[in-house]
Amino acid sequence: MKFVNLLRKELKEMLTPQTILTLVIMVIILSVAGDAMTGAMETTQEESSRITICDQDNTDFTKSVIALMKNPADGIENDVTLVELESDDYAKELKRLDKKNLVIIPKGFTEQVDNGEQAETIYISQMTSLSTMSNVSTGSDTALALIESAVKSALYNDKVSKGKLDEDEVLQLETPVTISETTVVGSKSAEISSMILYSMCQMQGMFVPIIVYLLIMYSSQMILNAVSTEKLDKTLETLLSAPVSRMAVLSSKMLSAAIVAALYAVVFMFGMNNMMSGFTLGDTSEYNNIVDYLGLSLSAGEYVLVGIQMFTTILISLSISLILGALAKDAKSGQTLIMPIMIAAIIPYLLSLMLDIKTLSPILRYIVYAIPFTHTFMASENIMFDNMSVYWGGLIYQLIVLAVCMTFAIRVFTSDKIFTMSLSLGQKKNRKQRKSLFTKN
Repeated sequence: MKFVNLLRKELKEMLTPQTILTLVIMVIILSVAGDAMTGAMETTQEESSRITICDQDNTDFTKSVIALMKNPADGIENDVTLVELESDDYAKELKRLDKKNLVIIPKGFTEQVDNGEQAETIYISQMTSLSTMSNVSTGSDTALALIESAVKSALYNDKVSKGKLDEDEVLQLETPVTISETTVVGSKSAEISSMILYSMCQMQGMFVPIIVYLLIMYSSQMILNAVSTEKLDKTLETLLSAPVSRMAVLSSKMLSAAIVAALYAVVFMFGMNNMMSGFTLGDTSEYNNIVDYLGLSLSAGEYVLVGIQMFTTILISLSISLILGALAKDAKSGQTLIMPIMIAAIIPYLLSLMLDIKTLSPILRYIVYAIPFTHTFMASENIMFDNMSVYWGGLIYQLIVLAVCMTFAIRVFTSDKIFTMSLSLGQKKNRKQRKSLFTKN
């Protein structure tokens, strides 16, 4: 019986209102993130199945191929749209047509087929993000499969009507079409697959968010533990009663934590860069030149812009952590108070890795934008894809949030509230229950 009572006591101490609230919030967050990713997957599948074609060959054979693409033998109708190009500026044409991808059947396509050669098609796609879901399918495979199936059907019908197929014609039917990919980034384009570009830029797309998340959590935990520990063991009270400005104490704590976090950022970036270079095999200089030309590599000045948002985010997390540390009533509550920052950081972290936040529904997008950390997770991507209005808007919003948080933190730290503030959430009731439990025993 004593064991049951002790177990009940321990569970009550661990399953505090803060813990239960955190679990509920985490379920809500993961559910919302799951819905967002499900919507992104459905959108990706829909976009990959929509084929926009420009028939520059314009022969009876290509017309029959397009007709077979729209209504193949399996009876499932495909969403195929015919368009005309006004120039060879693919970036301009995609913008004019309001399309993200385009298949071009070039002049000479029918002639190549008649000569028994692999007929070449051109696939143009627009790259707007480095997130996983945005690059999971470029649509080129779908386009190639549809065109290849249609060409095979058209060729088979044409050849069979003329008699028995010879050996060369049978081989041609196996792989009648090849596809050449061109990727558009901003106002520039290059003959390269978007999946190759994604793999080349994976450092910025995947590891920068990881670094930002680790820095937020590390710097927040560091300052929160420092303030809560000093408050609980009365060191802070002694320090603030010394002949030194409270602003000096506050500034030294925040600046030291920010400097350490910045050092960690440099070490992480350097280490991750070396680790990624270790995965690279062979000569990639040609690909690197294309990446530079398309603007998907950050210059020294652009790294500075990313660093500004990163440093601003660290200052925001530090100011919030200082306030949360002042609310600590005991060591256990001090550990759980980091949860609000963790929740605010993990939402944009997961979303930035998996999908393009800019493509979310307006309500969900602005809810995510309201989290100040979001804009740092998006910083490198916004700069690479020339979304500077989103970058500057996010930085201005972060500075406003920082000013509000710092003002509140200064008021707390420069008053006696630093010693009297606490967050009980039912702890008094729990203490009474524990006291009555031990009295009975």
